[in-house]
Amino acid sequence: MIKKIQFITVFFAFTFIFNQNTQAAYNHDSITTSFEQVKMYLNSTQWEPVDFETYKKIFEVVHFIEKSPIDTVIEELRTVIDSNTVLFTRQIKNIEEAESIEGYTNAHEINNTLINIEKRAEIDMPLESIIVPEKEFVGMYSTLPLISPDEALRLLADSIITLPDSLKALAVETDSFRSSKNKKNADSLIALYLEDKRKHYNDSLITNYRDSVSNQYRTDYRNKYIDSLKKAYTNQVAQQNYVVLKRYNDSLSQIINQQFRDDLQRLIDHVHRMPNQLTIYNLAYDSSNVILQNDNAWYKWVYLKNMQNDSIGIKVESFDRNSLRLLVDESINLSRLTQRTTLDVSQIQSTQKAKQTLEKIVVRKPKLSPWKLGGNAYTGLSQTLINEFWSKGGKTSASLLSTINYSANYSKGKLKWDNGLDAKLGLIYYIEDNESAIRNWHKNSDNFEINSRFGYSAFKEWYYSAEANFKTQFFDGYKSNTVETPNSSWFSPAYLTFSAGFDYKPNSSLSTFLSPLSIKTTYVLDPDVDETIYGLTEGQTRKSRIGMTGRLDFTKKVFENINLRTKNNFFFNFGFKDGEWQLIKLPDFDSETSIDFKVNRYVTTQLNLHFIYDKELTSKWTDDNNVEQTGTRLQFKEFMTLGISYRF
Repeated sequence: MIKKIQFITVFFAFTFIFNQNTQAAYNHDSITTSFEQVKMYLNSTQWEPVDFETYKKIFEVVHFIEKSPIDTVIEELRTVIDSNTVLFTRQIKNIEEAESIEGYTNAHEINNTLINIEKRAEIDMPLESIIVPEKEFVGMYSTLPLISPDEALRLLADSIITLPDSLKALAVETDSFRSSKNKKNADSLIALYLEDKRKHYNDSLITNYRDSVSNQYRTDYRNKYIDSLKKAYTNQVAQQNYVVLKRYNDSLSQIINQQFRDDLQRLIDHVHRMPNQLTIYNLAYDSSNVILQNDNAWYKWVYLKNMQNDSIGIKVESFDRNSLRLLVDESINLSRLTQRTTLDVSQIQSTQKAKQTLEKIVVRKPKLSPWKLGGNAYTGLSQTLINEFWSKGGKTSASLLSTINYSANYSKGKLKWDNGLDAKLGLIYYIEDNESAIRNWHKNSDNFEINSRFGYSAFKEWYYSAEANFKTQFFDGYKSNTVETPNSSWFSPAYLTFSAGFDYKPNSSLSTFLSPLSIKTTYVLDPDVDETIYGLTEGQTRKSRIGMTGRLDFTKKVFENINLRTKNNFFFNFGFKDGEWQLIKLPDFDSETSIDFKVNRYVTTQLNLHFIYDKELTSKWTDDNNVEQTGTRLQFKEFMTLGISYRF
């Protein structure tokens, strides 16, 4: 009977869903037609709305149907807010409060400064101090109305001058007596007078013209100088004001955008949490209100009835504002339709008697080894192929880099013993086009290092420690591919350092070691290697130095797939070199940092930075004058590879 009821229920549910889908298809077509009709009137140029508020509401409904639903808009806006996208900006020219910003030079200050610039320039550059070039006076005689010696009578004719009374009387007297001798004397005197006045007149014209040209040139010259000072000042102020306004505007923009994002976030959260009430009716028309709401776990029991008035409990759970889940209560029993066989409690018997006592519990503690072993191996390969027709140049090459790091650390009680092995080898192979080349490969990395540190707990994270460090390389190294003699090889050089001091280990990532007394020995055992470039004298195979040692090791997972590992060694030499005490000089240091960018479990990109400064190492270089120099220089090496990594 229960199966029949379930079948009927499924049948009615299927029929209901089919009718709903049919009705939905019909409604969809009807809504589409109505939507297009409403848009036609809204966009009509003939029909105008009577009430703007009603028109606005109609437009919002159309916008809701045409655009994304509100939940989609909310999710899109949440993405925008989480990404800290700049939503509002303001151009510098639109800043109205510029005059009140600290550091901004306003128009009144600019005008006063321009006036002071002009006054100061007039004092610093008087007009008479400006030298007028002679080219300014070229051609002036052709432009001046000068009077030539033959035109001296123009002075009288143009009333430029008049004869003095004595010469006038002399002229009249000679005319009365008509003595040729007297007349000649009078004319001579008048001619001399006119010549003197002519020269004076011409000199006056020339002087006035030169003064006019000089004054104009000096005035223009100083004005141009003042204008250049003013322009330089205004440009400087404009740039300064731009920087001040931009800094202010950017700072204010961040504040405003953050405030706007906060306000918008509150509105979005409010809309996101707005409830949607749904009313459910059963066959008996009993109603139940169900509230659908985001971020609010809510449920309600609704009882469905069939034609026989049987009730089935349905648990309605709210997922969000738009979806819900229905669960049938399996504990409901239709006693009218089913019969259940019962069993008397007295007939129930225990199949096994319970033990009266508890068995003894044995606690086994696992034995943990005081040793912690681990390592990391990495191999990266890169290759480039360039044929002979490649116009941009280059060489066909292949490179290989392999590294291995292994640690064996012992910790028990107050004792700690840390041991580490670091080995690195990198080779570059290419087709050599130099006929004198002996080999077609280079080393880009070659290192072998063993470090052992024994410590005894002093207090908290501090340990009394003793350390031994050994460093060398695997294969021969050459300065270039055209030389046969190596400049380095196995145990040439090699460095062995013994130190005793204090070790500070606050956590597993950081370790610092300071030794007030250390001995560092440099070995060069290969007779083909020049020992002098490593601070040894000719024929010497080892050299020891006493000093103070410092070491800082740091390992950290910076991000999920990025690991940082750095080793830094410092050595302060207590000895003398070239008559100078080396302790007060820059210490020798060897700093190496590796950053692993993990792509997946096995593929890793590795970036390695290596700095070395050792006053015992001699470097050679050529200066700007093509003169060879020798001395100590900072050594730097960087390489980046993509390869395979494996931890063990």
